[in-house]
Amino acid sequence: MNKFLEYIKKYDVLILLIFGLLIYYPSLFYDVLSYDDLPYIVNNEYLNGRVSVNFSDFFVPNLICKDIYTPLSFIIYWLIIHIFGINAFVFHFVNVLFYILSSVVLFYLLKKIINNYSIVFFATVLYILHPCHVECVAWISAMGYNIASLFFFLSFLYFMSAVDENKKLNYIYSVVFYIFAILGQPVAVTLPAILVLWLYCFRREKLKESIKYICAYIPFLFVYLYLYSQTILKARFKENLNYTFWEKFSIWGFDLFNSVIPINLCVYKSFPSFYFIIIFVIFLFIIYLFRKNIYFIFFLGFAVIGILPYSNIAFNLYDPILDRYLLFPSVSACILISYLSFYLFDKFNNSNLLKYMSFIFFIVLYFVPFITYLPIWKDDRSFWLYNYNVSGNLMSASAYSKIVLLEEHKYDEALILADKLIKKYPRAFDGYEIKMKALIGMGYLNDSLSVALKVKELIPENYSIYIYLFDIYISMQDYDNAQKSLDIAYIKAKEQNLCKNEILNSLLNKSLILNYVLVEPDKFIDNFKIISNNFKLMRDNGEFSNILNEKDYGIKEKICLNYLKKYTEYQNSIIRLLSCLYMQETYKEKAPKIMKSLLKDMNKAEEFIKNGDNNSAEKIYLSVISKNKYIYLAYQNLGMLYLNSNRQNEAKEIFRKMLEINQNDDQIRQILLSLGN
Repeated sequence: MNKFLEYIKKYDVLILLIFGLLIYYPSLFYDVLSYDDLPYIVNNEYLNGRVSVNFSDFFVPNLICKDIYTPLSFIIYWLIIHIFGINAFVFHFVNVLFYILSSVVLFYLLKKIINNYSIVFFATVLYILHPCHVECVAWISAMGYNIASLFFFLSFLYFMSAVDENKKLNYIYSVVFYIFAILGQPVAVTLPAILVLWLYCFRREKLKESIKYICAYIPFLFVYLYLYSQTILKARFKENLNYTFWEKFSIWGFDLFNSVIPINLCVYKSFPSFYFIIIFVIFLFIIYLFRKNIYFIFFLGFAVIGILPYSNIAFNLYDPILDRYLLFPSVSACILISYLSFYLFDKFNNSNLLKYMSFIFFIVLYFVPFITYLPIWKDDRSFWLYNYNVSGNLMSASAYSKIVLLEEHKYDEALILADKLIKKYPRAFDGYEIKMKALIGMGYLNDSLSVALKVKELIPENYSIYIYLFDIYISMQDYDNAQKSLDIAYIKAKEQNLCKNEILNSLLNKSLILNYVLVEPDKFIDNFKIISNNFKLMRDNGEFSNILNEKDYGIKEKICLNYLKKYTEYQNSIIRLLSCLYMQETYKEKAPKIMKSLLKDMNKAEEFIKNGDNNSAEKIYLSVISKNKYIYLAYQNLGMLYLNSNRQNEAKEIFRKMLEINQNDDQIRQILLSLGN
């Protein structure tokens, strides 16, 4: 054992680095998730280059992100995108790197607190392996927790060095690292209280002398809390949560219990009073056993203080039980388990079998849920499938239906789930939305229309139902009712003060579709000018609309293609605009007639496919593409026709051409990847 320990001491940091990288290696190849990764990072116009930002902009509340204040995290996201582009591998690699580095710093920190190398090393191994940390490491949006923990541990380490070595410069380093930590994630705000606890437990003779240095953290803490209150807290205090006092302590107890024995795996549970009773009884027993152990007292206090901001005792949080909140309390849990393991190791020193049982037990206890939980974060499908199977709540069921069932065309399953949701949540829009999408996908437009009309009577205030009515009427070629539905949707959105940004842009895009289908190129271009000027399309101060007055159609085409590559939310409108421009150049005054003819041809092709005459449909699509290379739907339908006819090489060629037109079409890119290209 001693020889083995000496070998570990020689290469301990390298062992920890390799161990962390090995167990999280699969996560390096995971995708970005639609859950926060897309809205907060990938599609965030301030990060992906659509809007130029100054360094100071990252520190302005409600600018870079509307409901969270973590400036340092967003600066790092911006740097990654600026240097490497939207690259999931780089995001995951940086996240894993922050986690492993924070674990190594924690190892040095624990060595200064506990004078027992074996306990410290085993505790660090458990910390790296802790299943409740998977959420922070495998999920890009949780990178801020690893950033905060790295600087938290560094700040703590430098403060200890400053006290022991009386180096005032180390106090300055500690404060600077603390500022970085709280700007990474608010989980780090508890450090001043933990420093006081450490002084009281281990350096009581220096408490009065050092307390003045701790006061240096307080101004930065209050400034941060003020800025933070302008964002996430302000939004969440509006939630009517109404947790009782007992429920708050139950949640707190569950979190502490889960940091020792990880059982919830990031799934929101009902108020776990039972777990609080268990943890309370266990803690009473452990406190009795270790009541004279100063290390236990410190780390118990460390856990209690660490969980306090997320316990719902201090603040009312919407989701009080989440794995990422356990990053700091789990340090105490790992120390406790390591202490207990070596206690049993010494207790059964004469029995070779029982001697190592506690180490094996806790490694297995953490490793089994770890390897089960890690693949859940691979992509949207695995994430929402897991969440739906475990929790089955409205959000996870809705996301599972849209991201898994509907995208995989499992319409029958989607209908069954939709009916369950409608029965359970009769006034929630999600169930009806899934049902309408499934019926549309199955081609049952009349049934979908019946559902939509029913929802309109049941939830008349919901403007979204009129958007679906618009889509259904467009598919049924009932353009008068489509126009009426769109007008009502606009009125409802305006009444509810929703006519902002994405919603108003969506309504105008629907109007563009109608103008396009009705062969009204002049109205189409006028509407596009409204989008460009009112919303400063692409944030270019309306300059985009100037291309509509450009005489050289080659320049118009080039500008449109350039914007098409960069801005996904406008891709459908730009593709339609390209169609109008292309026709106007080629046919000039005949353009409306040609457009109408092409759209009629598309409808004919769909009828041929329904009747099983794929050859006739293929000829029509090829003819349409030859007349107008930007009829995007023609490419898509032709590609799927080839795919369904097992003509994969021809399908690949069509899908490649689609990506030439629109490089942001991730769905087509995924199809090409699945075809091995």
